[in-house]
Amino acid sequence: MKALLSVLVLSLVVVLSAGCSTMQPPRYSIFVDNIQELKNYTDAQVQVSDINLSANFSAGCRLMGPIEPADGLTIPMFIKKAFNDEFKMAGIYSELGNQVSGDITHITFSSIDGLTNGNWDIGLSLKSTNGTSFTVSNKYLFTSGFDAITACNATADALTPAVQDLINKVIKHQEFKNLL
Repeated sequence: MKALLSVLVLSLVVVLSAGCSTMQPPRYSIFVDNIQELKNYTDAQVQVSDINLSANFSAGCRLMGPIEPADGLTIPMFIKKAFNDEFKMAGIYSELGNQVSGDITHITFSSIDGLTNGNWDIGLSLKSTNGTSFTVSNKYLFTSGFDAITACNATADALTPAVQDLINKVIKHQEFKNLL
């Protein structure tokens, strides 16, 4: 009886401690395809000045805890930094050029899509100081895993490629050149 009670208490401790983890995606890394595309705009001078989050977003992944970007960034800050990192690497970033602001119109993720797959679904509305605006939406699919630990860590890891794909969709949009 004592052994059974000890196992139950230990199990409870493990379950409760597993529910308070924070999954952190790695820092954003530039995407070569985006840089190649952005090099078509060598005369542009642009900066993403602000990204807001008007959509409801739940960062909790199963019972594991929230997914939060590294370095204390919020999701909007992570996306803003990603755009500006891409612009810097392509040589078109400038604080004196066109200022682009954005609004995350929807953002969701699933760590269990068809049992062992997941997705990030992000919608973004952009507006330039020159008056041009447009909206894009991107659904990034990835393999997550069956158990919560594996699936939630895979979901966190998939944030960077999801944002890379979102940026790629933005810069390939027919109105992007007008945004600059």
